[in-house]
Amino acid sequence: KESGLDRDASAGEAHQAVPREFFQADFKVEQHQMFRQPLQVSIDREEEFNTELIGHLDLIEVSLFEHIRRAQEDQLFESLVKLGEPIQTDLQATLGSVHSLRTQLRSVQRGQLQCGMAVGRLARRKQRVAELLHRLDYMTNVKQAQPSIEMMLQGKDYITALDLLESTTSAVETHLKGLVSIKHGSSRLSNLCSTFDRVVEADFVHHSAKAILVAVDGACASGTEASVGAVDVELHGSERLGRLCECLARRSLLGYSLSSTLRDVLLSQMKKALKSRVRALLEEAQQSQPQASATEEILAGSTGTAVAGSAEAVGGKDGATQPSEEAAAPSGDSAPSKPPASEKAGSGAAEIATALGQLSFEGFLVFWRLILQDCADTADRFRAYASLVHDAVAGKGEIEVCNDLLRLFEVVMNFLLQKVGVLLQARESVHASSEIADWPRFLALSHDSLNRIRALQDSCRQRLSPQTPYIGVDIRAGVRTILYAQTKSIIEDFNQKKLVHIQLVLEQERWERTDVPGEYRNILSQLIGRPQLYSKDEAMKPQGVDRYLHVEGYPFIAVPAALALVQVLNSYVKLCSDIDSLAAEIIQRMGNLLRLFNQKMHEYVFQGQAVRNKTLKKLTAANLALCSQCCGLVAQMLPGLQANLQTILQKEQPQQEQQQQQQQQQLATASTGTASRQLAASMVADLSKIASEYNDHRNALFDKLSDLLHDRFAFHAKKWLSAAHPELEADSLAWLFSEEPGAEGQEAQERLQPHEALNSLVEDITKMYRALFKTLTGDSVRRIFAKAFEDMASKFDQQLIQVAQEFSTPTPPYEDKLGFTLGDRFAQDVAFLRTELENLSGISTPIGRLFQDMLQHIQVRLPASDPLKALHPAMLSTLQRVGRLPEARTAAQEDG
Repeated sequence: KESGLDRDASAGEAHQAVPREFFQADFKVEQHQMFRQPLQVSIDREEEFNTELIGHLDLIEVSLFEHIRRAQEDQLFESLVKLGEPIQTDLQATLGSVHSLRTQLRSVQRGQLQCGMAVGRLARRKQRVAELLHRLDYMTNVKQAQPSIEMMLQGKDYITALDLLESTTSAVETHLKGLVSIKHGSSRLSNLCSTFDRVVEADFVHHSAKAILVAVDGACASGTEASVGAVDVELHGSERLGRLCECLARRSLLGYSLSSTLRDVLLSQMKKALKSRVRALLEEAQQSQPQASATEEILAGSTGTAVAGSAEAVGGKDGATQPSEEAAAPSGDSAPSKPPASEKAGSGAAEIATALGQLSFEGFLVFWRLILQDCADTADRFRAYASLVHDAVAGKGEIEVCNDLLRLFEVVMNFLLQKVGVLLQARESVHASSEIADWPRFLALSHDSLNRIRALQDSCRQRLSPQTPYIGVDIRAGVRTILYAQTKSIIEDFNQKKLVHIQLVLEQERWERTDVPGEYRNILSQLIGRPQLYSKDEAMKPQGVDRYLHVEGYPFIAVPAALALVQVLNSYVKLCSDIDSLAAEIIQRMGNLLRLFNQKMHEYVFQGQAVRNKTLKKLTAANLALCSQCCGLVAQMLPGLQANLQTILQKEQPQQEQQQQQQQQQLATASTGTASRQLAASMVADLSKIASEYNDHRNALFDKLSDLLHDRFAFHAKKWLSAAHPELEADSLAWLFSEEPGAEGQEAQERLQPHEALNSLVEDITKMYRALFKTLTGDSVRRIFAKAFEDMASKFDQQLIQVAQEFSTPTPPYEDKLGFTLGDRFAQDVAFLRTELENLSGISTPIGRLFQDMLQHIQVRLPASDPLKALHPAMLSTLQRVGRLPEARTAAQEDG
């Protein structure tokens, strides 16, 4: 039993160990996994694979031998041999039965199914004959439809013709497809389709050009004043255009017609119409040059003329558009239209440029207004045209033509404004020399018209609402660039004139005080943005004169150059308010002017260029003081000017931000206005640096005044401290020994015998004080004298050291007794100076400090051991007792 189980296990071992894929009937050698791996792997594992396959073969052979042995033991093969004859007998009987059944089936088919098959064949023949008759009917209809379509095309019944054309084409493609006899008719039908497309496209282009370029009588005037977004203007042939658009949309040709054919025809006709319109306006302008007072009346009554002129340029005098040869026959079959008579006389561009250059500013303003009005009217008509096309094809074939319409709007208006820009460039040289006061009106007119055209473009985009967002360009950019360049040129010319004027004023300035005319109150108020003191009518009346120019409550003495600067700066501020788009350029040039003014003042006054130019004989303290007043005036004025400029910049900011937000929402692009405002704001902030430069210049002038005073002291001190004092009389110092205080003051004053150099020093200090006090404020005067006296005390100390070491004390006038020593004589000199200068009340504190410093230096520097140089304490106490020198506590109080 165990041996039988082992034989069964060995017989089934091959099925368990050998992979199943080898036993499948559809197994092929190339499907083995070995051929799916890299060749190098197969080579490396060759021996392993061979061993594995040999093992599989051995298992299969063993299993096969085991199955054969068991079949022999069970006598399987003898049993098969014994059953062979019965099986053959059964098979022969089966074959006989099958043969008899087939014979019976054939007899049944011949007897019973033959009639049915005949009926089927007849039914199929009938169907084929009916189909043939049906196709013959279709061929007849196709043949009869072609003349009908041609007749409808001649009658311009495009919708019916298209319906018949589509149904006929559908019949040919559906029911007559593959027929040889229909080839000729199909070819004629194809040609008829091409003819239909060409005729409809030509008619569409012709009526589109007429609708866009020619205004309906009375429609433009009302549409001009209407706000953007109102009801569309009326167009020529709007109903016919709708049908044409529907036909082209159903033929899938509308997009191509808009973007190619119509574009080319529009640009060509627009160029001719603009040239004719320009010539008509120039001829009218040359006949009557308008004056400034009549400009507004001409502008107000010129709308009708603009409409009529455009109609004549495109469609003739009667306003009806003549059939366009280019639109009716794009392929060039018809002859081109004859050029107008005006084009035959001379070169058109040169004539127009010459005529434009001969117009006055007011005449060109009227011309420019009409041209821009025509552009706006064209944009308005195109907006209405785009809405009409969009509504006509909505849901019929080509639905998404919005981007094609917006692109065509952009191309047409860009082309038109480009040609208008050429007209503007023709007057570039004339505009460069025009008056700056007239230019803001021209800019306002131009920007208002361009903004209206842009608003019409935005309104058109909103109405069409394309599924794919259309990001276009700013059609105003070309004209605005030309306006910017010409405005910048005018501003630069204005700036150069002002620079030359200021330089000429400074060259001729004599730095003498002048009265301030009353109208400068209003000028200064406008400059710093304060409410004007007088109305326009009051300002025209004489306002008298003022001694000072008051800035923020501070009075300043003015010179002619300062008044000229205030007037020039006010013209810059007014220009900045009028031409806010170039505020940065104007403010930058204003800053340059202020720096130039400060630089030239420094050269002419501080550096003495006015003396070298012989404008002034010499440079006096009064000249320096007036120059410092001018610096202080400008420095005090600049903060108010800054605030006024910031207010001017902020006035336009809300409107510009609103326009920028609309552009970001509609175009998804950022405006460049922000960068321009930031640049202007930085230029305004730079005025603070300019104010500090003026303050530095003013301080330098104060220091120079102090240096002048110090130089005069050094000149007199050299003689004072190097030459001996005059000899005293015998009884000249009797008052020193008087014991009665009070009555000796006048006597002492009369008997003080100072050094002869001190009279000139007192005279110079007094003149300087009176000259400065007439011009400067008390604080400024005290500041100048405080610095000068400080330097004088230091100089006195240095020279006193030299005197103590080198000065010889001759006898006489110096003796070793009270009142006669060098120190006592110096103390009397200081007392004399105090007596002479005590009336200068505005600088009493600096004077007191000066005398205290001098007395201290005398006490310290003169040696007490030298009886001829020492200062006696009794001398100081006596001078203080008689009131010729201040008490120590009084000086300390003054110092505090």
